[in-house]
Amino acid sequence: MNRSFTLPHTILFVLLLALLTACGGATAQTPPTPTPRPIQNVLEKPTYVVQRGVVVDEIKVSGFVAATKQVELSFTQNGFLKVLYVDRNDPVTKGQLLAELEMGDLPNQLRQAEVALEQAQLVLNRSKAQRDAAIRRAELDLEEAQAQLRRLQEPPEPLELARAQANLAQAQANLEQVRTNASAEKTRAEVALAQASNALPAIQTAYLRALTEWNDIKDKPQDWRYNAVKEAFERAEAELRNAEMAVRQAQLAYDQARQNEGPAIARAEALLAEAQAAYDALVRGPKPEDLARARRNVERAQIAVDEARQIGDSELEGRVASAQLEVERLKAQMEAMRLYAPFDGKVATVGNKPGDQITAYRAVITIMDDAEKELLVENVASQDASRIGLGQEVQITFSRAPGRVFNGVVMKLPTTLTSSAATINPDRAYHIDFQAPDVDLEVGDLAQVVITLKRVEDALWLPPQAVRAFEGRRFVVVKDGERQRRQDVRVGIVSLERIEILEGLKEGDIVVGQ
Repeated sequence: MNRSFTLPHTILFVLLLALLTACGGATAQTPPTPTPRPIQNVLEKPTYVVQRGVVVDEIKVSGFVAATKQVELSFTQNGFLKVLYVDRNDPVTKGQLLAELEMGDLPNQLRQAEVALEQAQLVLNRSKAQRDAAIRRAELDLEEAQAQLRRLQEPPEPLELARAQANLAQAQANLEQVRTNASAEKTRAEVALAQASNALPAIQTAYLRALTEWNDIKDKPQDWRYNAVKEAFERAEAELRNAEMAVRQAQLAYDQARQNEGPAIARAEALLAEAQAAYDALVRGPKPEDLARARRNVERAQIAVDEARQIGDSELEGRVASAQLEVERLKAQMEAMRLYAPFDGKVATVGNKPGDQITAYRAVITIMDDAEKELLVENVASQDASRIGLGQEVQITFSRAPGRVFNGVVMKLPTTLTSSAATINPDRAYHIDFQAPDVDLEVGDLAQVVITLKRVEDALWLPPQAVRAFEGRRFVVVKDGERQRRQDVRVGIVSLERIEILEGLKEGDIVVGQ
């Protein structure tokens, strides 16, 4: 159905087109065919001329000003921050307590451990005091035995011999004096006894006569002689008693004198014998058995000293040592929950607040002493990291002093480059020393750092876009008139702006860029 409708319309359109073409040919001439032009390239590759100039191998990085003396403080164990004693920018002194973790029952455990240590120490001290006293007694006995042996072995001193002679003479004189005194005392007592005994009979006779007279008259008080007889009798009786008492006392004195005479003389004789023996011993010297006995005494005393020194209480000492270790362990555990300022300075940063959960070895507080400053560079590309070494000179431009360049020196490399051992908080920064006395720099100021690794004067160079690389070889496309050819080159310094050409090109060569 569609085909029957479309075909008449198509035939009609063809006939109308032929009629219009015939009419046009009668009124206008046919234009000439235009000459074709060659199609030009839309983009032409740039060309570069090999030149001579300065080629610099340098690394450009950014850094920031930091305190030379700066330490990040962290706890060595996990926990919760109990108290924070400082805030940012607070001044601190060395040894100042900065922060503490929650310690739980540790303080109570420490007090109990300290009490246990004190008790163990008291018991040990008491044992040591007893041991020291025993040692001292043994040492004194040894000293005495040694002194006795020396006295026996050494010849008598002239002064000692003279003293012994004097003692002997004094003992002899004392014996004579005692004998004389004892005999005289006995004689006096004997004479007194005889006198008292001789006087007694007359007094007894007088008493008997007075007694007789008194017996005759004592019943006759009216007799005129009564009082006189009575008084005479009483006198006679008293005289008799006194006479009898005198006899008894004289007898006692005589008996005492006789008794004292023997012992006094015996004592004096003993003193004389002792003085004589001491003198004879000095003159004769010690007996062999005395020397042997003295040596044995010294040996026994030395054994006693050695035994006293060896006596100890290892169990008590072990208890004290164990208690001491427990105290030190608890103190160390508590100290690990405290942070102290390692030097005088101020708080640079505070990373937590009381109540925060703390992760071991993660910085909580940073302390710095900004009296001396350095420059830290952290973001260095991996391909450039190995090219920076100690003592390398750098040029610095501080944001606080734009347009001015200061010199610096690399003083310390990152720990990741200097040590293969893993560290908890590695130092990833390059430390640069600099001098900028007339610039008031602050910690945190930014700076641009240029590290010149190598500089070549009058070198052939091309821009990086003129040098091509393929499978490890470098080459350029050299333009010789209308022709182009590939040329291998050996390069030296490769920077962002210039590549040093060592071989393969000469000054003035034209190179087609990429």
